[in-house]
Amino acid sequence: MTNNLPQIKKRMNQHFLLVTLCFFSVNLTSIVAEPLQEKVQQAIEIYAEAQSSTDREERMEKFRQAQRLFSYVSDKGVNTPALYTNIGTSALQAENLGNAVLSFRRALLLDPDYPKALKNLKQARKLLPNWVPKPSDENILDSFFTWNKSISTSERTGLAAIFFFVSSIGFSISIYWRIGAVRNLSFLPLFIWIVLITSYVIEINSSDGKEAVVTVNDTIARVSDSINSPQSFSQPLPAGIEVVVLEERGDWARVILSNRREAWLSIRSLTFLSKS
Repeated sequence: MTNNLPQIKKRMNQHFLLVTLCFFSVNLTSIVAEPLQEKVQQAIEIYAEAQSSTDREERMEKFRQAQRLFSYVSDKGVNTPALYTNIGTSALQAENLGNAVLSFRRALLLDPDYPKALKNLKQARKLLPNWVPKPSDENILDSFFTWNKSISTSERTGLAAIFFFVSSIGFSISIYWRIGAVRNLSFLPLFIWIVLITSYVIEINSSDGKEAVVTVNDTIARVSDSINSPQSFSQPLPAGIEVVVLEERGDWARVILSNRREAWLSIRSLTFLSKS
């Protein structure tokens, strides 16, 4: 079984990491209890010590300490894009790709446009082996339909009905009175109706599975839910791969990777993006 850590270290040297913490202590400490404020400040100080250390082992240990402290604050119920980004940044510096990708993705669940999380997630994905399926850096449909997260499904279907009704009235008027301008204007609400319906269909299709990240290194992907089943890939999967869980069966999960290939993984190798 191959160990992917040397590959990660090599890639970290190839891609000079300009990853820094989100220095949000002022904003964060205003919303957390005093003991947690101290943990945040301590984590920031330890991270700074790690950056200035010339001893590799000491540096790695301090990055891991900073990650644990930020995670402790998160486990106490403080969940912000900045905090998750700091967890991910510390994990990335500690060469823990699984937790790094997981934390950046959790930050983006709260704020899909959070710049530091987007930048560091892109950097983390570059550290994965070239053969590993990875999500594209930018999905046009995702960008186009980002706004739909701000309105509920019932509101969206209601708006779709209204725009379809307006479009129908417009076309009826244009046909009855033969008014070309009204007909042309009726295409706008029709287009909006198509957009709303399409976004609804995308949401329904994307809700078929739960997003997760492989957080255990050297995970064997199999063609069925059995340890005796053949491997799906010639190599074990490194931590940091993003998947969607389609089915859970005992200790196994059927997942789909970003290249649409399916496999069975031990459910213990996965951590779901949603904590609920």
